[in-house]
Amino acid sequence: METQSSRPKKTDIVRKRTGCQNCKTRRRKCDETRPDCSACVRRGIKCSGYDRPVAFKDVTALAAESSRKFEAARWSALRHEDARRKRRMTATDTASSEVIRPDIIIGPALSAQAPSAPVPAPSTNFMSTEAWSGGAFALPWGLFDIPNAPSQVFPEVAPVLGTVIESLSTPLPGRASDDTTSPRQSSPEALTPANWDEFLVSQDSPLDTSSAEESLLGEPTTDLQISLPLEESLVQHFDTNVIPAIPVALAFSNLFQSSSCFRAAVLALSASHLKLAERLPMDFQSLRRICDDKCVWVYYDTAVKDLQLQIQRSNKSSEELAGAALLLAYHELEAGTAFGLRNHASGLDAIASKMDFAASSMPNLFKAWRMLRYDIRYTYTPTRKSSNPVDNYDSASFLDPQLAIRDVMSRVFSLYSRNAMEASFLNDNTVEGSSASERAARWLCSVLNRKSDHRNFQRGDFYKEDLTSEKVLEQCDTFSKHLDSWHKGLRDCDLPIVRVGADEDTITGPTFEPVITYRFTDNTKAMDYLLYLISRMSISNLRSVYDPSVSAAATEAWGKVALGIICGMNVLQKQQFTVLRIDVLVRWVALLVESTNFARTILDYLIPKVLSNGLTAPEMVSWVYTKARMEYWLREKLRGRAMRFFMTGVEEDSDPWCILTPHTMAGFGDYNGKGSFRETFVMDCFASVDKR
Repeated sequence: METQSSRPKKTDIVRKRTGCQNCKTRRRKCDETRPDCSACVRRGIKCSGYDRPVAFKDVTALAAESSRKFEAARWSALRHEDARRKRRMTATDTASSEVIRPDIIIGPALSAQAPSAPVPAPSTNFMSTEAWSGGAFALPWGLFDIPNAPSQVFPEVAPVLGTVIESLSTPLPGRASDDTTSPRQSSPEALTPANWDEFLVSQDSPLDTSSAEESLLGEPTTDLQISLPLEESLVQHFDTNVIPAIPVALAFSNLFQSSSCFRAAVLALSASHLKLAERLPMDFQSLRRICDDKCVWVYYDTAVKDLQLQIQRSNKSSEELAGAALLLAYHELEAGTAFGLRNHASGLDAIASKMDFAASSMPNLFKAWRMLRYDIRYTYTPTRKSSNPVDNYDSASFLDPQLAIRDVMSRVFSLYSRNAMEASFLNDNTVEGSSASERAARWLCSVLNRKSDHRNFQRGDFYKEDLTSEKVLEQCDTFSKHLDSWHKGLRDCDLPIVRVGADEDTITGPTFEPVITYRFTDNTKAMDYLLYLISRMSISNLRSVYDPSVSAAATEAWGKVALGIICGMNVLQKQQFTVLRIDVLVRWVALLVESTNFARTILDYLIPKVLSNGLTAPEMVSWVYTKARMEYWLREKLRGRAMRFFMTGVEEDSDPWCILTPHTMAGFGDYNGKGSFRETFVMDCFASVDKR
């Protein structure tokens, strides 16, 4: 008789679950000897060890709390269902045992007490999302662009942080004063599982909840089920798509783990970026649908409120506060308004002025702040005296090539655009004012009637002195020296390389001259060099106006090189989180050139190439507006008038898509280098798209 072993034989399943990784993969018996098992030693290979190969995600405290609440709500729902069934069975037994007497009038039966109607979840929004879809939102930052501020030097901004805290801590009208707790700092009573019973919708409960209190992510129970994967997907989208689009290489791992304020800003920016990345058909209704979608602004109000609470509780600035303010400013660049962008940038200025960047663990945070600060200068009206604030960090910016070229270009832009606007007011007595800048500001108030222009004029935010030829030429010489120094510091790999290796390197067309393209190692270096060329063109244009020995042909030569760089760039690569996009630079070059070849090349080659690829909502706003501007410039140029500068009549706090609707614009120019003029006209951007 065959004897059986007392030890059970290991099955194939057991061999997959025990032993080292090599033995489990080969489905062989492993004696689990440490440090190396006998099977691996006999085979002459290195034992893989006994650690699990799976690395589990680190669940945050917020995710764990959300999971706990969901479990409590699920068990509560089961208890509600059991109670409902018991009540139904009790009611059936009672009805069958009763004897119905005809001499007794039976009234309406009293039903069992129904569960209470669902109570909307307490809102964590800083503002009502029904009354505001994200466009004209006056953020709680204080505006620090007042021209009467003492000397506009940054050390004077030191007390500003207190002003920001005070303005942020001021409760909104109609808002309860005790509504200041963060959703992550709720009271213990609000976190008890019993309270979640109120949010459950049973079969007998009415479903007529108010639409004004609906969650942006669905019903409360649905929120609990999807909140964890939704936030995880937004974090993953931020890591893979948002961070590479930031102009400066930043690592946010420490801030994301340690700061709920910064985490909320990450979710807000990632949600808007994810929604606005959708490619749209070329029609206005699709654009409105995306821009008005509340998903673009989900998490944004919570992020602003968390930042407000952190500023109130902290007496000093930190990387968490600066990082959150930076991401909220990027959110405004992506989906907001110029007014909101300047508010967030002003708050970031106040926070960053208190920081010690020398001891910071994120040195590139300083660079990101300075780049945003220089970008803000392009959103100011050129006649405003406060459009070029100076601080003690400007000198340090010249140590970085990217910051240096943006600083110089922003000042060149201010000088050029101010000269273009004030030229027609120098000898004009039809408009009241002691200076050309004041007359220009008064004229803008009368023809555009923007609230921001009236506010700035009442503050006296304009220049009291006129520009003279001596002042202009002196500033041009100073800027030229800075540009010379910047260009000498470039390496050979940073310079443009002519593309002459194939036929497709030369762009040809029936309506424009052949264009020789240039290439760079990446688009970032191409953008920096393009900023340098445009600064050179602006200085050359100003010199040709005030110095008879300088010819406008030099500007045209610079323009041909700029056109070759633009056509050689990958314009389909999405650019974000900066005011200086490629479409903005295209419009600026068009104001400086003298011939129509640049405009024809852009209209007949570059813009059709961009439109055929499909556009997101921000890209559609930018390129459709660029197309309408270029067509108007070309029409006026053929009439013998050179447009040198444009001012849009859209309010600063309007939604981005409003610039594509019919609106009044102000134009400034000259008669091909002689005289000057100003005018107003109505621009309908989508009308040019319909003509295609």
